[in-house]
Amino acid sequence: MKKLFLLVLLLGSIFTLIACMDSKIDLEYINEKGTFVLGFTDFPPMGFNENGEPTGFDIEIAKLVFERLDIQLEFRYIDWDSKVVELRSKRIDAIWNGLTITDERKLEMTFSRPYFDNNLIIISKSASEITGISDLTDKNIGVELSSSADISISKNESIMNSAKEIKKYGTSSEAILALNAGLVDAVIVDEIYARYVVLKDTSNSYSISTDIIGSESYGIGFRLGDEKLRDLIDQTLDELYEEGLIDEISIKYFGVTLFIRG
Repeated sequence: MKKLFLLVLLLGSIFTLIACMDSKIDLEYINEKGTFVLGFTDFPPMGFNENGEPTGFDIEIAKLVFERLDIQLEFRYIDWDSKVVELRSKRIDAIWNGLTITDERKLEMTFSRPYFDNNLIIISKSASEITGISDLTDKNIGVELSSSADISISKNESIMNSAKEIKKYGTSSEAILALNAGLVDAVIVDEIYARYVVLKDTSNSYSISTDIIGSESYGIGFRLGDEKLRDLIDQTLDELYEEGLIDEISIKYFGVTLFIRG
C-alpha cells in the first residue's frame, strides 16, 4: 500500500512538472515566433468577418491586448466543432469568441477568468408564438454544433423528450438561416447573439422567449496547462479595464458596459 501511495505521488509530481513545462514552453513559443493566432468563428457581435476582415467585441479587445503586449496578432477562422484539435495542433494559440466556460471544456483547455455573463434563450419567428420551453413540444429546434446550447439541451430532459427533432448547424448564423427558411421552429442560442439578430432585424419578425435555458460565462480558452500565457492575458485585461479602454468597446457594441472581471 505504501509503495502504491508513493507511486501515485510520483506520477502526480511528474504530471504537474509536465504541465508547468508545457506552460513555460507555450509562453516562450509565443515570444519566439512573435505572433499569437486567435481562433474565431461566425458569432456576431463577439467575433465575425465583415467585408473579409475579422471584427466584433472580442476581436477588438484582443487587438488592444496584443498591441499592449507588442505581439503581432493573427486571426484564423475555425470550424467550431474542431476548436480543441486546432488548439492542440498549435494552428491557433487560443479560442476567443464567445466561448462558454463548462466543466467538460475545462478538461480540454485552460480558461482565463470569466469576462462576460450570458444566458441561453429561445429565438423564434414572431408568428410562431413560442414564448417558452413548454411551447417546444413537437417542434424542430436548431442549435450550433458543439456550442453551449448544444451541450445544455442535451442535458435538459424536458426539451429532449418533447422536441420533434434537434437539428445541429455549423454556426449560430446557419441555425438562424434555417429558422428563416422554416427548417426549424426555434433556435436555442446565446442571448447576446439573439439580441444582436433582433437589433439588426428591421421587420420585427423575431421573438425572444422569457424562459432562460441556462446561464453561462465566457472565457478565453488556451491549451491545457498553458497557465503562464493565460495569466499574462488576464493581467493585461485587468490593466485595460482599469484604464476604461474596454468600456469604450462594450458601449460601442452593446450600449452598456458588460465586460466583467470575475
